[in-house]
Amino acid sequence: MILVSFIKIIFPLPFLLYKDCVQIPGSDCIDNSWTNAHEVVECQGINYMGSFTGGRKISRTYWCPSEKQIKFSFTLAKFDSWDNESVFVYKDNVLIDNISYGPYEGTPMCVLSYFPDLMVKKLYQFMLSKGQNYVKFELVDNLQAISEESWGIRDIKIEVLEPCVDFYSECNFQGDLWKICSGNQTTFAKFVPFKIKSIYILNGITVQLRDSKYHGGILQIYTSNQTCLDDFHFPKYEKLQ
Repeated sequence: MILVSFIKIIFPLPFLLYKDCVQIPGSDCIDNSWTNAHEVVECQGINYMGSFTGGRKISRTYWCPSEKQIKFSFTLAKFDSWDNESVFVYKDNVLIDNISYGPYEGTPMCVLSYFPDLMVKKLYQFMLSKGQNYVKFELVDNLQAISEESWGIRDIKIEVLEPCVDFYSECNFQGDLWKICSGNQTTFAKFVPFKIKSIYILNGITVQLRDSKYHGGILQIYTSNQTCLDDFHFPKYEKLQ
């Protein structure tokens, strides 16, 4: 029997790193991971984190992989009579959005007051530089009429847009780097550019390796980082001149 040497990557899609307040009706909204945000308001049978007003600031710091395209998204609910006031969105203390509405924008939905409500999906893309693995998001309002204007948030997600598995030629993620990105992909061993010594695997990704000279040709399955593969040596690929 001929054993085929290969690397196969199984990526979950979408590739979610974090999520808060995404269930329907929203039992996960009050028990969330944000600071100063453990309140719930209901609109049309769906829960939101909120309602917030009077200069409320909520925040959360996330661990994210560096050098990867990341998407941060949420649904913002405008409740009641905003008078062109705002919710400001900050990333690492830098303003990235100013969400502002007038008092009559939207449709009466939540029966919280005479004024209409509005739900809007917001998303932001970013990439952390090499060696940076934490990002902080803050949302803060400048609403003043506490009894007449407020906001809420739900469907908060951090998603890797193009997940990859990083293969290194040395232990502990050092040396030359080679990647397999996006989708369920299979690569034959002859196309691997060097001997694999360590593998950086994001949580949720499955890496499958098989070679006749490695563990007797038995399929190896990894779902977490491999810092030093002492005995794994795919045949070195020599590029044709």
